[in-house]
Amino acid sequence: MKIFLLEDDYSLNEAIKEIIQLENHIVDNFYDGDVAFNNISNDYDLYILDINIPNMNGLEVLKNIKNKNPKTKVLIISANINIDLIREAYILGCDDYIKKPFDLEELIFKINRYEKKNKLIYLEENIVFNLLNKELLIDGNILELTKNEKNLLFLLVENLGVKVSYEQIENFVYQGESKSSDAIRSLIKRVRKKIPKEVIFNSLDEGYFIK
Repeated sequence: MKIFLLEDDYSLNEAIKEIIQLENHIVDNFYDGDVAFNNISNDYDLYILDINIPNMNGLEVLKNIKNKNPKTKVLIISANINIDLIREAYILGCDDYIKKPFDLEELIFKINRYEKKNKLIYLEENIVFNLLNKELLIDGNILELTKNEKNLLFLLVENLGVKVSYEQIENFVYQGESKSSDAIRSLIKRVRKKIPKEVIFNSLDEGYFIK
């Protein structure tokens, strides 16, 4: 997923960014309310916002996000336990709230929950695969793919970082129909040609994987 992070505490901001990136998410991080406000867009799958930030209340940022796209998921992180403030955040459309201090693993748990609902997997910042409909988007545009090409990418994306063997490709993409290694290599080659960056890698001539 592509995540927008607004947290004014530098050390916490960097710690959150680092652990999110280890989960293979893309993070744009901000420390200042004004700067963050000016960078709100529909490009993000999840916003993580602190409430008490310099130059602008985090709730104003939340309000602007929801005005742009009410379906965008927003997670509030804050040390503030004022129930009226928390209530206002939910009224404005926040989807979840974590009180500081919190365990970073708890944050990752919540982020991964949103990812499962979202089903958008970022292979590169501008290359996204939608697991629900097997669509590949490059710079926001849907790339035309054949049924076999879609199924190949689905199989590779479902197994990110793990080698997918020729046999697995044969069973999933071709429904068990026997195919030569050359036929599978030809399919891989066609998909690679359609993607502007190298995202599919060989695994010692035993299969393929996407990092």
